[in-house]
Amino acid sequence: MKSFLLTLLSSLFLFTSDLAAFDGDHSHGITIDQPWAPHTGRRTMSAAVYFKIHNNTHHADKLVGVETDLAEIAMLHRSYEDDGIMKMDHVEALEIPAGGYAALEPGSYHIMLMRLEQPLKRGEVFPLSLQFEKAGTVQVIVEITGVGGPK
Repeated sequence: MKSFLLTLLSSLFLFTSDLAAFDGDHSHGITIDQPWAPHTGRRTMSAAVYFKIHNNTHHADKLVGVETDLAEIAMLHRSYEDDGIMKMDHVEALEIPAGGYAALEPGSYHIMLMRLEQPLKRGEVFPLSLQFEKAGTVQVIVEITGVGGPK
């Protein structure tokens, strides 16, 4: 039953996202490729989400916020190496150039989910709301995969 409900929820979000592309709002210019998050252990309290954002407009836009009911805190982060040490910082916004893209991937920009409500289980999905400065809110469905990402 739980799997059926997750499939139904996923279909609903994908259908409404497709409709948003044609209803005249600004979100039609932003598309999200293959959002995924690695599964977590029972005691893990945080996780990262990865995807590619395409800006199909003639104006730059910015990812300025993110929300999900799956975690108490969701925010944009950037991982980087500094003198041989991996570090991670909170980022206020991520610019997506006009006609270009921004990649959220391991070792770089990502969505950080903190204080997870439950472990992320491989094969399940969850909704994520992305707030853009110009395009507004774009809903996506995140696939929970293995640590290597989608196949």
